[in-house]
Amino acid sequence: MSDVLLEVRDLKKHFSMSSDFVLKAVDGVSFSIRKGETLGLVGESGCGKSTLGRTLIRLYENTDGEVLYKGKNVHQLRGKEVNQFNRDVQMIFQAPQASLNPRMTVEDIVAEGLDIHGLGRGKRRERVAELLELVGLHKDHAQRYPHEFSGGQRQRIGIARALAVEPEFIIADEPISALDVSIQAQVVNLLEDLQQERGLTYLFIAHDLSMVKHISNRIGVMYLGKMVEMAPSGELYAEPLHPYTRALLSSVPVPDPTIKRERIVLQGDLPSPANKPSGCGFRTRCPLAVPRCAEAEPMWKQAKPDHWVACHLLDM
Repeated sequence: MSDVLLEVRDLKKHFSMSSDFVLKAVDGVSFSIRKGETLGLVGESGCGKSTLGRTLIRLYENTDGEVLYKGKNVHQLRGKEVNQFNRDVQMIFQAPQASLNPRMTVEDIVAEGLDIHGLGRGKRRERVAELLELVGLHKDHAQRYPHEFSGGQRQRIGIARALAVEPEFIIADEPISALDVSIQAQVVNLLEDLQQERGLTYLFIAHDLSMVKHISNRIGVMYLGKMVEMAPSGELYAEPLHPYTRALLSSVPVPDPTIKRERIVLQGDLPSPANKPSGCGFRTRCPLAVPRCAEAEPMWKQAKPDHWVACHLLDM
């Protein structure tokens, strides 16, 4: 498809903890992201969302599979192609207090990408001032340090840093999880405005299912290193097909006391990625599991137009 910006094919990222202990953080994930859209990615802590994002941007090398950006395998790029990829793809990290260097001024933090790529020569300060104003901060903030700002302001600094090199694709790794609810809405609205103004494409990783629905065109659901469902935002919320997706959505509060929603409570804890159950990884907690679920891993297939799922129950 000509409008596909990023394509992921059977991507794996395993960590060897010892000679006989392999943690399969991302274990055979496939999907694509179209130019100009926002793909939301949800799942429990430890399901591999952040590892997936970091592997896409080459912070981690892949164990197997491919990540194609504009048709080129990002883990095989060399020389100038690497520099261009590093400009085109940027990341907004979850914890700004950890991702912003406390010894650097805001100006140096935001301008670091400009310096590395040789951009904005002679207009460094003016460019930083423009970026700060763009994300709702004042140019006078440039000479301050990260500890002088609130959590929401620090996240805006992180967004300004990501925008400095004029990227096309931004991976937002839980950018609002550490912020107050009122600040979360401001940051999400800012990201939406920037997307419209600059034609950006997002991978938006988050826990908050209602916020993901608000910002995303499509949503992917991960469990234990695998994608279990992906569909357009409205369709996923209206008609989830995977039992895990149904359980997640049943926990979303509904702001209407007249609407009664059955709460699906999953039993047990998320299994370790280093010791996954046989067959379907979700079967040990699935209320609908059948013997076949333990025998074979479900195939990732299209159940409806643009609605993908991995579940044996659809074949019955």
